[in-house]
Amino acid sequence: ECAEEYMARFTLILEFRGGTYIRQERAASPQAALKKLVHPTDTKTKLFRALAEQGVVAIEGIENCWCSSTSDHGKLALVNIVKTAE
Repeated sequence: ECAEEYMARFTLILEFRGGTYIRQERAASPQAALKKLVHPTDTKTKLFRALAEQGVVAIEGIENCWCSSTSDHGKLALVNIVKTAE
């Protein structure tokens, strides 16, 4: 059995340059889920790395929701992370 099966599922919703990008990852934490978006061959690696380096912040008053933001060439990148399953 894969240890990943026992990790939580997180839905990551990225808003950037007028687009909305959604992805799900299994990880031990929201920060770990965000770090899974950093791939050496991906052209968006710099953006995802910057988001991961900023860390995630819990959204006050909302359970199982976090966010992170950064800017790239003056454009805001905002990712919301929602724990969607155990």
